[in-house]
Amino acid sequence: MPNHNNSEKRSRQSLLSELLSPQEWARIRKPLINTFIIFHGILNYCYLFNNHPYINNINHFFFGYYTFLGLEQSWNVFAPGPRETNAHLTAIITYTDGTTRLWTYPRMERLDFFTKIAKERYRKFFNDNASWSIPLLWPEIARYVARISYDDSSNPPMVVSLIRFHSKVLPIEQGLGKPNLAQSEAKSLIVYTVKPEDLVGVKVK
Repeated sequence: MPNHNNSEKRSRQSLLSELLSPQEWARIRKPLINTFIIFHGILNYCYLFNNHPYINNINHFFFGYYTFLGLEQSWNVFAPGPRETNAHLTAIITYTDGTTRLWTYPRMERLDFFTKIAKERYRKFFNDNASWSIPLLWPEIARYVARISYDDSSNPPMVVSLIRFHSKVLPIEQGLGKPNLAQSEAKSLIVYTVKPEDLVGVKVK
């Protein structure tokens, strides 16, 4: 294994030497690194102060790249544009024999104080990402629900339907001191057919 790693290292070095001489690399190394740092510094500024149409266009153009690096951050709970919706996720699991079960994503407002501390991160995952902007996550969530709902080897889950319930948040002048509106608006996110390989490795209770 060390010989293999050393040969790979030598091949990369030889490839780099063919593309650039040591003198050329020494000449462009610092400008290249500085450009990288300055570019990402500007990008961070744009994402933190997204208050101009031009900045919004920059953020939209680089969104995929920024998200891929894990740097994307939104400030939807703060002014001047706080979140305008309350939402929660529900899944309906349909089993082989036709029976169904309801599963609900952790809802912070229904948890006690100490339980909420440990699970608050779920709000960020669902409210900012899974429920609105990243449909790529929906099959993964459906597979997760199927696995945690598999408790009878003779009656495995067949279909998982993810449904988002949401409602508008009242403006402060209308909603101060009042309970939130019922989350009665529903949208079906995905109807996922569970595959046998999705349940491999699950220990049935």
